[in-house]
Amino acid sequence: MTIEDEANESPFARFVFDPAVRFKSSLGSQVYLELLERIQRGELSSDDRIVDTTLAAELSVSRMPVREALLRLSHEGYLVSTTRGFMLPKLSHRDVAQIYEIRLLLEPRAAASAAQVISDRTLALMEEAQQGMRTAAAGRDMKALIPKPISFRQLWLRTVPNPRLAATIARFIDQVQTVQNGTLHNEAALAEALQLSSDLLQAFKKRDALAVQDLMTINLNRGREQFFLLSPGSDAGVGRASESSEV
Repeated sequence: MTIEDEANESPFARFVFDPAVRFKSSLGSQVYLELLERIQRGELSSDDRIVDTTLAAELSVSRMPVREALLRLSHEGYLVSTTRGFMLPKLSHRDVAQIYEIRLLLEPRAAASAAQVISDRTLALMEEAQQGMRTAAAGRDMKALIPKPISFRQLWLRTVPNPRLAATIARFIDQVQTVQNGTLHNEAALAEALQLSSDLLQAFKKRDALAVQDLMTINLNRGREQFFLLSPGSDAGVGRASESSEV
């Protein structure tokens, strides 16, 4: 079973990832789910443009359900509409800082709640994702590396018992990608990110909710600081630099 095939026992998996639960089985909803999963898996870069006619041809459907799905994703903040198609939002440094404030309030407690109920199956898939990070990093394969931390995050997030909390956190995937794209190219930041993910995995394996909560807080704070250290032209007062990173 692959990471993408994981159908976790959590209500979040059914609420967010199961089309039969969250949506009516319309063609537009199926296209919506396909695009949402691509976004959540990190398959779209900040430079990719989604054109409805091109996507309709790729999926072998008419333009109308594709347009419906794109407009829905745009309304929910996952995409923005441009004159040349739809794209991931371009976040300013201030956007990144403000989203970090929200994530720091939500993610440590959410991860701690997941640690108490996480299954052996999910832990095995998280270990697979973590090993994939190390393999891609050793080969300096950034294309293979970038989706791995996102998969690692999705796996514990699917285990969060509160589906509304998990769904709220999942909406910040654009910020997660922005931070990763701005930090993981740096060798020191990447090494630290790998160590943080390893420490977090070990805490999850022990079902140590307090350790998971503390490590997630450290992870988020260090990711924020590293992003502003490595990103030129940051807005004044939105971040402080230190040598750290986020997974």
